[in-house]
Amino acid sequence: FESSGDGTQRQLTVHRDRRDGESIWIHPGEPLFDQISASVLARFGGDGLRGAVFTDPNENEPYLFHLALVTVEQSLADEPSKSLDGGPGDARLRDVRLVGLRQKQDGSITEWPVEYLLLLKGVRNFAPGAEPLAALGGKLVAEADRFASNVVAAALAQSHRQDVLDTLPERLNFLRRGFGFQKAELAAARHRYNQRIGDGDASASLELARVRELQRSVDVVRQRSLARLESEVDDIRAGPVEFLLHALVVPAPSGEDADLYDPDVQYVAVRVATAYEESQQATVQDVSRPELARRADLTDWPGFDLLSVRSAIAGRPAERRAIEVKGRRGYGNVELSDNEFAKACNMRDEYWLYVVFDCDTPHPRLVCVCDPVHSLLFRGYGSTAYSVTPAVLLSAAVTDNIIGGVDG
Repeated sequence: FESSGDGTQRQLTVHRDRRDGESIWIHPGEPLFDQISASVLARFGGDGLRGAVFTDPNENEPYLFHLALVTVEQSLADEPSKSLDGGPGDARLRDVRLVGLRQKQDGSITEWPVEYLLLLKGVRNFAPGAEPLAALGGKLVAEADRFASNVVAAALAQSHRQDVLDTLPERLNFLRRGFGFQKAELAAARHRYNQRIGDGDASASLELARVRELQRSVDVVRQRSLARLESEVDDIRAGPVEFLLHALVVPAPSGEDADLYDPDVQYVAVRVATAYEESQQATVQDVSRPELARRADLTDWPGFDLLSVRSAIAGRPAERRAIEVKGRRGYGNVELSDNEFAKACNMRDEYWLYVVFDCDTPHPRLVCVCDPVHSLLFRGYGSTAYSVTPAVLLSAAVTDNIIGGVDG
């Protein structure tokens, strides 16, 4: 939060201000953050369930994307517990996962990365009735619910059951040893109290009676505890599924918008950006796809295309750049996805936006902008669309090079 002079709230942002004492930075898990999250969900959660429309430049046919919470429960028949809604019950929440489901028109459903939704672009003024898939929404959502329960949640529950089975011998042995130590301690205590009684200490009689009672019950408690541990695997089951949102995803439209996703243009842009970094004695890794990102020890969708590590040369310090590459056939606006924008907010100076104009010519033009959110946000960067014009890009550019001779 940033506050104005009178102390009232003025701005909520993911951009962390570097001025100490003028901002409050809160994190997930903190009470204030959780209250804000709950407030946002209460206000907009219904909108997510009513649905939204996005475009996917990598697909040729529409599909539905569902975001859901799947849970695993463990029944606790012989001890007090709370149910998932916080009231009295006989089960506790053992695990909860946020999952994405991709559902095609033929009804086939695949578990899909949750982060993929951040890579898609929202569509304005789209009439859902124009897409036949939208008319099947009710039926498809019911099928997605069954898939989430019978496949995703069931598999998660089975994984927990297998974890219990894998560790069961070790835990049974630990429990037996614990009861063995307890029996040894009780036998030693009984011996001591008998000695005290023999020495004339009448008060030791009550303690001796207590120890004898414990000795009589320890075997019963031991057998009950071992049986409970062995039956734990049978108490684990798939819990309720809660859908958070449903989205209709359609192919990117033809025309100017489709040009932004042209793979040939992007290929040229990445080659130009890579060539420039290598000319600066940098080691460059392509991290634009999940399998490539994992090789670089990054998450599946890191929010940028290239990871460049520059060596320290000629007085220049070593540098690490996370580079998002955008290509255009000629000139045109540049947009960041929600995932890219969030990553740029967090990485600041380490995050770079490389835009390559004129990719359809022998002389593509490279424009480099450091910390694009800070450099562009207050120069006309849209607060919702994350879009910026070529003029604004050029005014914020650190490097504006003409790189020619790049073969497609």
